[in-house]
Amino acid sequence: MKKVALVTGAGRGLGSDLAMRLGAAGYAVAVHYLKSRAGAEAVVEEIRKAGGEAEAMKGDLTSWDDARRLVERVQLDFGQLDVLINNSGGLS
Repeated sequence: MKKVALVTGAGRGLGSDLAMRLGAAGYAVAVHYLKSRAGAEAVVEEIRKAGGEAEAMKGDLTSWDDARRLVERVQLDFGQLDVLINNSGGLS
């Protein structure tokens, strides 16, 4: 079964690089963003073009409810969550 990773703050910078590397390594990747939707969608597209599986997911991680919903969505969409990379900064 494919491993699933959630990378927070993955719409740009280090987070996008980490998400793409995980996708290249065979992980299904939940690409989290708050403000950088276009960047997250570009990361998803790159992972998919390389034959991987990815979804962009918005969430405000300063909100407990949003953070919980994000994890629940990953589990619902991908069936599990194996790896969390908490890369989110103040402006993800």
